[in-house]
Amino acid sequence: MNRTANSEPICIVEHDCVSTLCLFLDFDGVTHPELGCKADEFCSLPLIEDVLRGCPHVEVVISSSWRTVFSLEQLRGFFSADIAQRVVGVTPSGKTTSDAWLPSSSVVYEREFECESWMRQNRPWGTPWLAIDDRPHWFRPDCTDLLLTSSKVGFCQSDQDTLREMIRQRT
Repeated sequence: MNRTANSEPICIVEHDCVSTLCLFLDFDGVTHPELGCKADEFCSLPLIEDVLRGCPHVEVVISSSWRTVFSLEQLRGFFSADIAQRVVGVTPSGKTTSDAWLPSSSVVYEREFECESWMRQNRPWGTPWLAIDDRPHWFRPDCTDLLLTSSKVGFCQSDQDTLREMIRQRT
C-alpha cells in the first residue's frame, strides 16, 4: 500500500481505484432472514462474500446490532478467512454521545448516522460507502448508498448484480 505525503494510505487496485470503498453490513435480515432459525444464520453471507471476492478494494464495517454483543475478532469469525481480514471495524452506536450528538436530540435515521460517523472518524472525506440493510426507516428516504434487502429473505442472488453495480458506480 502506498501513502500520500501526509501518510494517509492510498488503495491501489487493478482498475485504478484511488480510495477504498466501505461496505456497512447488517446481519439480521441481510446475512440471514430476520426470523430464521439458528441453522439459517449467515446462510446469505456466501453470496455477499462472492461479490466481495471480485472487489478487492472493498472493506467491510459491521453496522449490525451484533457489534454490541461480539468483539471485532468474534465478528470476523463469521466470515470466510479471505474476507474476514477485510472486516476493518464496527460502527459507533447512535445512542452514545459523540461530537455530533446533541442533548435532547434523537437520531432520526440512526443507521445512516452511525455509518457517516464511522466514515468521519476513519476515512478521508469523499471516500465512497454503501450499506446493506433491511430497515429503510434507519436511512433517509433518498439515500442512494443503501441496498435494501427483504428481512424475510435476506440478501439473495438477485441482489448480487445490484451490489456489483453499486460498487462499480462508486469506484
